[in-house]
Amino acid sequence: MTLLIRKWILGALLVLAIGAVLLVRSVWMATFGPGFTKEETARILVHDRKFGGRAQEKAVEYGDAILPLIREESSGFMRLNGRNAFWIAEVLGAVKTDESRAILLDLYAQTNAIQKLTGAVGLAQQGLLPDEIDDDSYLVQTVRASVGQSERGLAIIALGKSANHAALPCLLDVVRKPAGYWDHARACEALARIGSRESIAALRECLQSPDFHALPEAFRALIALGDREAVPLAIARVSPKLRGYNSGFVVRELKKVTGRSYGYNGEKWKNWWESAKASWQIPEQFLKPWDEQTDLY
Repeated sequence: MTLLIRKWILGALLVLAIGAVLLVRSVWMATFGPGFTKEETARILVHDRKFGGRAQEKAVEYGDAILPLIREESSGFMRLNGRNAFWIAEVLGAVKTDESRAILLDLYAQTNAIQKLTGAVGLAQQGLLPDEIDDDSYLVQTVRASVGQSERGLAIIALGKSANHAALPCLLDVVRKPAGYWDHARACEALARIGSRESIAALRECLQSPDFHALPEAFRALIALGDREAVPLAIARVSPKLRGYNSGFVVRELKKVTGRSYGYNGEKWKNWWESAKASWQIPEQFLKPWDEQTDLY
């Protein structure tokens, strides 16, 4: 009898332990992860203003099944805002189905700027942006107008995803003029997506300007465009003063591209470059089209 009781207790403890693990996993998925169910994923994507992006990849995996849930959580996309619009646009653009395209076209037809620009980003990602890009186009005018940061950011992303060289003058204006960190960062990424070497001169100027702070993005864009000069230009900006700032992440990008790790010690970086510059080449994986190398960053 004693042995049976022990087995029963051990069995009960095992069941409780498994239950506790599942409970912790469920709480973690809902609190820190992408959600335990597609309903939770849609809820996080729409309503978590700080960390909704954690649900983006999982939402894409659900495909069409997530779309009606996003629509429901966002009250028919009426709750799109300056935070969730970026994540939802990426999801809609990555789910390349008839249903997602219909949603994107409907959003692009709206008068509300956030809705329209969400549609623009997704359509551009699918190569379906219906309008030409020129000085008078909606996206270019949005970037150049004195509008909210979120609207400008979405428009910049859409121009980059269009892969249209006609967007270059507008995007080059963004990086050459005073702007917030994220406008500069998004414009650098947009230039990398378009992939024109016409952008190199302006991006080099960015890395050299003391008033330009999106250093990691300018460096990544130049590397993607095949410009070795990005390395010494980035090294010249390295100093302990960058620590703790977004611009300081240029050190991390230098490490990834070069395989070297000298932290914020600019002198060590310069010494390495002097010894390596004659033979060093950009690794091939960093020269792939931008959307094929995002996992490198």
